[in-house]
Amino acid sequence: MRRLNSQFTTKYISEAGTKPENKDYFGFVEMDNMACWVVAQGYDKDTTISSAKLAVDTVIGEFTRKPSLSKTTIKRCIRQAHRQLKLQSGNYALKASILVVVSNYSKMRYAVCGNCRLNIFRGNTILEKSHDTSLYQEMVCNEEIADDGVKGIEESRNLLQYLGKQGHLKIKVSKKKKLQNEDILLLTTWGLWEKITTVEMLDALEGAQDAQAYIDDLQDLYLSKQTNTVNNHTIAAIFVSKVFQEKNYTKKILKIGLMILIPLLIIGIIAAIVQWKAEKKRKEMITTITEIETRGDRYAQEEDFDRALKEYESAITEGKELKNKTGKKGEENTAIKDRLEVKQRATQYLIDGEEAYISGDYQKAQESYQKAIKEAKKEMDFYDLLNQESLTTKQQMFQDASYVESLMALAEAQVGLSDYVGAAESYSQAKQIAIENGDKTAIDEINLKIKEMQTSMEEEMQQQMTQQQEAEQEQKDQLQKDGEVIELEGDTLLAEGNIDTAKKYYQQAMQMYKEAGAIDKASAVQTKIIDADSSAKEQDNLIKATEGDVYMLNGDNLMLENKFQEAIEEYKKAKDIYSQIQDSDKITEITEKITTAQTRQKETDITAQKMDIGIIEARGDEALKLQQYGKAKEFYLQAQALYQGINDMEKVASMQEKIKIVQQLEEQTAQTTQE
Repeated sequence: MRRLNSQFTTKYISEAGTKPENKDYFGFVEMDNMACWVVAQGYDKDTTISSAKLAVDTVIGEFTRKPSLSKTTIKRCIRQAHRQLKLQSGNYALKASILVVVSNYSKMRYAVCGNCRLNIFRGNTILEKSHDTSLYQEMVCNEEIADDGVKGIEESRNLLQYLGKQGHLKIKVSKKKKLQNEDILLLTTWGLWEKITTVEMLDALEGAQDAQAYIDDLQDLYLSKQTNTVNNHTIAAIFVSKVFQEKNYTKKILKIGLMILIPLLIIGIIAAIVQWKAEKKRKEMITTITEIETRGDRYAQEEDFDRALKEYESAITEGKELKNKTGKKGEENTAIKDRLEVKQRATQYLIDGEEAYISGDYQKAQESYQKAIKEAKKEMDFYDLLNQESLTTKQQMFQDASYVESLMALAEAQVGLSDYVGAAESYSQAKQIAIENGDKTAIDEINLKIKEMQTSMEEEMQQQMTQQQEAEQEQKDQLQKDGEVIELEGDTLLAEGNIDTAKKYYQQAMQMYKEAGAIDKASAVQTKIIDADSSAKEQDNLIKATEGDVYMLNGDNLMLENKFQEAIEEYKKAKDIYSQIQDSDKITEITEKITTAQTRQKETDITAQKMDIGIIEARGDEALKLQQYGKAKEFYLQAQALYQGINDMEKVASMQEKIKIVQQLEEQTAQTTQE
């Protein structure tokens, strides 16, 4: 129960500043015997997934499952976070920096990947400061620039290692460090330490009574250095008031060890020699396997999958002699075998896909490539090694070839149904895809099919033309007779007052006359349609005018209820109707009503905006009373911009005057501090 016999206090702040969202995230877990603190900063533009939160949650989840101070455990947790970012990347590649600190309440380790930073303070001095994985850190280590300075600080954002990167991820973990009472651990993201130096961190520590007061002082110092832009920033302070005291069993262990050391020494030496020889043989075997595997990786990278498969199979054969052991060496042997089997299966699937494509089984080709990608993702380093663009291109090529095959089958069916237009479109689409993919065999086959279709189409068209000419005259005679009957029915309907139905009959009769070539009869029917339209239009205008009056009345009622926007919508409906019937008086009247409603709506909106701005101004006044000059100025500047947006220049001048007062008070405070 180490936690109950120690005292670690953790406090933190994580804010977005003036940015639209906070890309930082901090989390920690304190268990009975172990604790883990993690801070991360995201760099991607994805708005649906927080890369920093995903990384922190993954590390804490992995650590909680199997807590340990070992380097292997910390690296495993960080690599799992790295894999999660890559697997969940969508429209944007997820990327993040991370800092992990673990402790058993008496000792600690930490690991950094990116530009998050850890400072360890003991007394009034800095005990240790973590190194970043950035170009800035390399320049500092090479003594090109001084640490904790301004020069070159922007290069701290040029990261050499970070979560989500392509290729192999290198992780450096610190040695174990023994903690003492009153030690202080400070975890920060780049947004803070790029503005605050280590000396300033120590100065702020002198007056801090506890962890909360310390991070508050650091944030105030940080904000005082900002202008209009404040970056995301996270500060986490761990005050170690009491560390767990471990009992010293050294003397007892030495005494017992001396009692049994001599009898076991000879056995140990013999066993060590045997083990040394076995381990030497195992390492030589691993070296051989690694050389073969490396050749296979090179061939896979060059997309020579046949040779890559032979190398992986050769490596698997060599690896059969690696024994299944327990412990670290056994895990290493198993990991090598599993890795080789993944590469062998993935490469075999890629070869199967190529062969299926050549044989024309495009569905199997797509399935094989999907299996290959799924298998390769079990070893992300191998997956990153493969040419992703080439894999995607080939998958698309397989899909296109399958689609071309489907289009050609569809075209043949359309030809059988005499749908030559549809068939031509299908062949054209298939040919375009084949040209884009450079599939000459498919292009030649499509061209042949198009020629066969054209021959069939010409023969069929010739037969149809002969039959059509014989039927056309007979059809024209019949059409004229039918038109006369329908025209007579239209006359009857018009006499009964059924104008719309009569027009339909007239239009049908007119069309029949045109098709029959009886132009005089078609013109006479056209005159009847015009007369019917004139009569119907008068009736329709009366109905529409009534409908427009209803919308205008609805708008008047909504104006009385101060529902200006809804009234405008009703007035616009009325205006559309009046425009259709060309009632200029009503259009003028309704336009004036719309203008009045818009004016009153705008006055209401401005009043509401002034109330909201007044709240911001009041916050500035409150901050001024509390002598929080930085926050007061920020509120006044925000209120000034909003007043200017609604053209209230009197209020703009008032805000400018208040800002001057705040600046004068800040200058007076600064002078007093210097004195």
